[in-house]
Amino acid sequence: MIKGFQTNHPLEPTGNGRLQWGAAIGAALIAGAVLLVVPRGSPWSSFTFFTPTVMGRSIAPLGLHLGLGYLIHLSVSILYGVVIATVVARLKKERAVFTGGLMGLAFYLINFGVVSTAWPELRGAEVPVVFTHIVFGLIAAGAYRGLLKRRPLGGVAS
Repeated sequence: MIKGFQTNHPLEPTGNGRLQWGAAIGAALIAGAVLLVVPRGSPWSSFTFFTPTVMGRSIAPLGLHLGLGYLIHLSVSILYGVVIATVVARLKKERAVFTGGLMGLAFYLINFGVVSTAWPELRGAEVPVVFTHIVFGLIAAGAYRGLLKRRPLGGVAS
């Protein structure tokens, strides 16, 4: 036996499944930043970091400045991310990530309805936009679970 060896004790999230705001906003910003670097959720997309996009949808036809596009994208990311974190807060790891992907798909449907009504000129190439929303949900849910404050299993936080 190794002298001084201590077994690894699993850590459980604190808060009994309540939303941890810092982790939720952090996870949303992580997922949003990933999709700024890889705008359509895939490095093989024709869009780059310098293409004005919001959640995989090009906003170039609106003529907005790239910085404003980033601000809108990150704002939408925080909104989506906090909702996803609220839904997955009580779920275990694997189920949380899967549910995050489903939430991303639900957000796409809402996004499509809003864009179709308010800015129909932004529609088109919807498959990459669906993919982006699902990837966002997967990343946001996984990042949220990873950022949760934790305590030893069966113990008290010290």
